[in-house]
Amino acid sequence: MKLKTIILQGDSKYEKENQLFPIRWKSHHVTELFMELFPDIELDGNRQLTILATRDRRENAKKYNNYKAFNASAYYLEEAQIKTLETLNPEDAESFILGIIEEVLVDITNIIGEDEQKRTVIKDTIKQVREMEFSLKKKMKTLSKKSKVGKYKADVFRCLNKVSGEVWCVEIENGISGQTRVEWLTSKPNYLDRRDYFKKSKWEENKFIITNRLGVEVFSIEVGGYGRIIMNKVIY
Repeated sequence: MKLKTIILQGDSKYEKENQLFPIRWKSHHVTELFMELFPDIELDGNRQLTILATRDRRENAKKYNNYKAFNASAYYLEEAQIKTLETLNPEDAESFILGIIEEVLVDITNIIGEDEQKRTVIKDTIKQVREMEFSLKKKMKTLSKKSKVGKYKADVFRCLNKVSGEVWCVEIENGISGQTRVEWLTSKPNYLDRRDYFKKSKWEENKFIITNRLGVEVFSIEVGGYGRIIMNKVIY
């Protein structure tokens, strides 16, 4: 099974008690950007990897645990790494978090068995993340649509960065006037993977609609003449 998700999970109880910015939020755009760029390959046979920055590690618990029955793996960080993650602000944490991802993936690769090709892919992806300055604005092609009535075009984007975490927007363009209007589909900042939430889209006359995986409308926007926005609705 190919690796699809990496989560860096902090100690939620400790973070709340000490009013710390959650490690999971701090790391979300970095882990998601890495996975956007990471080739579709098998790491250890599981779909999800959780990197645990928690003090709840059981005594004598293994650093790396492969739970094949659940298609998931877990990897415990050391206390010094946890303390650094908790104290770094989001701006300074990006490079450190990316280093942890590289260290953990390479270590898992080495534990499973020597595989120079996988190590090279990991390091190449790390390099790409740095070159992109930890930021991505990706057009979601399956959601972006042109209207059959009028000359409107709706382009939906997933945006990952340190300021907003993960936010989504739609850019509505009027092909006649050339005017473009940007509407945000999520609050800013946000730290949730919305790819399964914003699942399908369609135009109904001059109304652009997005539905979730159950077919329930979660966003709609209606445009009038010359790209004028006359209705906007977000439901979630």
